[in-house]
Amino acid sequence: MNRFTLPGGATALLLLLGCGGGGSSSAPANQPPAVDVTGTWRGTIVSSVTGSSTATLTLAQSGASVTGTYATTTGLGGTVNGVVSGYAAAVTITPTQQGCTGGLNGTGTVSGTTMTFAYSGTTSCGGPETGSGTFTKQ
Repeated sequence: MNRFTLPGGATALLLLLGCGGGGSSSAPANQPPAVDVTGTWRGTIVSSVTGSSTATLTLAQSGASVTGTYATTTGLGGTVNGVVSGYAAAVTITPTQQGCTGGLNGTGTVSGTTMTFAYSGTTSCGGPETGSGTFTKQ
């Protein structure tokens, strides 16, 4: 089973996807990456702020670094930045909506082409938020 950790939000990361979050990412144990999360991931997230929506993560991994973007069917979106170590990753998700500051932190697991995750944080546009979801690599 591959582990993928999304601090701040996501799937990823955390997700992760919605306007909420806050805090800093905590890096996983320092190991060489054992999973490559590069690609497009689509799935459902359930947020304590926005409810259920479909989201898309577009990620690129170079060595241990992962960057990307997310967008939801509710019109929310942002950036994803983090570090992959072993099967885990630490990611900060930052909303890009005008006037929305803060970030999301979360954890997740990749198994084959499926990523499951949970996140929490606080933003100026959504307040405190928690959420979870499942993505499938496209």
